Amino acid sequence: MQQKQPRGLRRFLTTPLGKAILIALTILVVFASYVYVETLLAIPAFLIFGLAIPIWAGLKRPRYLALSGLVVVLLVAPISTVVITQDIRAPLAVSCSSTNETCTGPNNGLLQNASVSPYTGTGGTNFTWTVTIFPQFSPVGNTTPVNVSLYVSTCPGATSGSSPPPWCSAGYPFHQITQNVPANLTTELTLTFHYAIGSNGIWDWQMGVYTLNKTTDKPYFQTLTGDPTYNGIEGPVVGVFATTYSELISTIYFDDLLFLGGPFYLVLLIYMLFKSRERRRQEAQRRAAGPVAPAGAAPPSGPAPPVNPPLGAPAGGAAPVDTSERTCPNCGAVVYANETKCWKCGASLVSATAPSAPLPSEKSR
Repeated sequence: MQQKQPRGLRRFLTTPLGKAILIALTILVVFASYVYVETLLAIPAFLIFGLAIPIWAGLKRPRYLALSGLVVVLLVAPISTVVITQDIRAPLAVSCSSTNETCTGPNNGLLQNASVSPYTGTGGTNFTWTVTIFPQFSPVGNTTPVNVSLYVSTCPGATSGSSPPPWCSAGYPFHQITQNVPANLTTELTLTFHYAIGSNGIWDWQMGVYTLNKTTDKPYFQTLTGDPTYNGIEGPVVGVFATTYSELISTIYFDDLLFLGGPFYLVLLIYMLFKSRERRRQEAQRRAAGPVAPAGAAPPSGPAPPVNPPLGAPAGGAAPVDTSERTCPNCGAVVYANETKCWKCGASLVSATAPSAPLPSEKSR
């Protein structure tokens, strides 16, 4: 039976222009969901526009689906990196404080209004950090601040160079600057830190303040409220746009291949397995139906021959000429006319009940 040809949009999507537009639309949707919405939402978007819609349109060849998916993954990563680089190089709009609330919350911490300036620079730029101490917000039962430390590193939230957090491996650049605070401080005090960063990269920083318990004389350490994942504060960014871009592109490619390419090709593999199983079933049905007459062949004249004509000749007469195909009684394979042995299993096709030719002694009787 001849398949119906797709019409309208489905037919257009199978043309070269339609394929190009569909791939471009897939790149746009996956990019937008990956960068502006949520990374996990990019997975179903990729499956819908990269697999479901092409299959619906009739683009069912696994090779085409695999190659078009690869094109999407390879192009989404560099486009996304441009936007992410611009976002990272944009300075923070708020300052941070040492409270249990976000940086945009009320300023009621011991350390307040901590910030870095400038936010971006080239290698060797002398960056300035400022923070204001509010001694009235010292922990109850503790002294006023003893000292304040600035921690600058490429490991987010790191406050030590010898004990790296679990999300960073050892050997990352780390710098600490500590300033002592006058004893029994009663009024607000602004501290300024200066440090020249000589190497390019995306840096992070954090500040910590020490007070002492008045009873046990044990130190109490309190940091600024940073991001919710690493408790670090992003910045400064050292280097030009291309430097930041080159530092991010490999990580984003890895994320795209893992979180986008992984589910896509897993679903494609499952689809290929189902298609292969369906083809094997159709092939088995076609073989069971027997050979098909070529198109345009004239039907045979006269009465149709029996499906399985007798294998032996009738007694008392000459054996008829067998002109039809038949099946082997042993294995069921299709054999041709006048074959005496099965081509597949070697079984004899001569009926065991067929009478044998008369002996010479019997003819003289």
